[in-house]
Amino acid sequence: NLFTSMHRFEKYKVSPLQTLRFCDVSNNLIEKDATDLLENIPPNIEQFSASNNKINGKLPALLNNLPKLSQFSMSSNALSGSLPVFADSILSLQELDLSNQTNGITG
Repeated sequence: NLFTSMHRFEKYKVSPLQTLRFCDVSNNLIEKDATDLLENIPPNIEQFSASNNKINGKLPALLNNLPKLSQFSMSSNALSGSLPVFADSILSLQELDLSNQTNGITG
């Protein structure tokens, strides 16, 4: 599956994705800014993976708005900049994989 655009995902900003708990869009050649991609993730998401794509830009602090997030992976992309400060609201996070960024990420 070459899911190269997130337009279909974005049009469901409110319902029915509010109940989505697991999302894996890895290995799809998605070329998008990380903030644009992540701003539409439902608040109840528990596991999210978008590894092995072409996602660029900084990882946004809006991950703090996902209190149930336990696993997050965006390895092998083109993220850059420094990691955001994660608030106490993201205590459920058990696994964070941001390895193999072509542009380099710090923090």
